[in-house]
Amino acid sequence: MDLKFFQNEMANKFKDFDKKSGPFFLMTVLTAELGELADAVKKEEKEKIQEELADVVFGAVSIANIYDVDLSEALRKKYMHRDTKEISRKWAEPYLGERLEELRKE
Repeated sequence: MDLKFFQNEMANKFKDFDKKSGPFFLMTVLTAELGELADAVKKEEKEKIQEELADVVFGAVSIANIYDVDLSEALRKKYMHRDTKEISRKWAEPYLGERLEELRKE
């Protein structure tokens, strides 16, 4: 399924409800879902990871829809022209461990 199609379908179904709920509520839900995803990743529960990733994407799409953000376009603009090295450098400290040394050599 295409992201743009999914976002449009979710807007048709939930945008009015999401606007009434408000961005703070949606951020609270998204944060909770991220916590559940982190727990699933920590436990390496693939089925649960799949479920929580869907919840996180749904939450992000809901927030994008109330602000009329085209996520496909936002992702294209931010990431399609960048390479792994450029993206990794931004997140290098202190998360990458051994990968940090590899990046420093490049």
